[in-house]
Amino acid sequence: MAFGAKGRVAIAAMSWLIGAACAQAQSVEAFYKGRTIEMLVGSEVGSGYDAYARLVANHYGKHISGRPNFIVKQMVGAGGIIATNHLAKIAPKDGSVIAQVQNTVPFQPLITPGGEQFDATKLSYIGSANSEVALAFTWHASATKSMADLRQRETIMAGVIGSISANYAYALGDLTGAKIKLITGYAGAGQSMLALERGEIEGYPALFWSTFKSTKPEWLAQKKVHLLVQLALKKHPELPDVPLIFDFLDKADDRAAAELLLAPQLAGRPFIAPPGLPADRLKPLQKAFEDMMRDPDFLSEAAKRNMEVQYIGGEEIAEVVKRAYASSPQVIARVRGMSEAR
Repeated sequence: MAFGAKGRVAIAAMSWLIGAACAQAQSVEAFYKGRTIEMLVGSEVGSGYDAYARLVANHYGKHISGRPNFIVKQMVGAGGIIATNHLAKIAPKDGSVIAQVQNTVPFQPLITPGGEQFDATKLSYIGSANSEVALAFTWHASATKSMADLRQRETIMAGVIGSISANYAYALGDLTGAKIKLITGYAGAGQSMLALERGEIEGYPALFWSTFKSTKPEWLAQKKVHLLVQLALKKHPELPDVPLIFDFLDKADDRAAAELLLAPQLAGRPFIAPPGLPADRLKPLQKAFEDMMRDPDFLSEAAKRNMEVQYIGGEEIAEVVKRAYASSPQVIARVRGMSEAR
């Protein structure tokens, strides 16, 4: 019997559906035994995201029933949107392909929409090996030594337009009344840190704690800086005495805007699976990821590579995404304004 082009397409589609159904009917162990999971990475080789992806790839498989191998593949472009589009539209929906993408990806359709081919609320979130906390801080010579000071006197800080350093500076002003005079002529954080040491500026509005510890430990040891406020949904466990931005927000609208703005940081460097992944495949992947976070070999390698580990579960990430998409149009518009170049 001969089939036309449409017939062949229909048969191919039916074959894929049958194969997917069979895969779902298999036990987790039977499905993953002898299999190699493809891990897509939405950033370039050598980046922080890539480092975490390869760390996870080294240990994740032994915690998944069937002990699959992992292969890491870069799929760089549009800040992780290309990799996520591929996961949502092209990759098989059976757990054989996962991705690690930038933490802004689930929220981009809300804040800076353009080019997305996925519904972030329907992606399957596995977990993250770390969570980011940004810090606003000043140099020890500055008269601004606390958030109370920052709300009283104009303080000169550096920030790069389009980055969180500038966006969070605007947010601090909008949400807390912080008086920041932003200097945007520096190319990035590296130049800004040199400017701090030279006395050209007084502070910096947003540097990740993990970056602080790995790049400027001597500043912390020698008390060269005043840590003013944590910009995150919750405090870092190593910084119990540094106030959280929510400590300065009394109005519900302000708190809602801060929660949406800072939501990506909780996700850290998220690992995701395609939308529609059955619960009996997603739950074991989430549990295996959580088990890996307690694996002495995993923790030892992370420590040797000076990589912070702070487990965030997939269900927690999914809940934060869900709350973000429940934000009011007014809150979304306000946060978009904080993220636009000025």
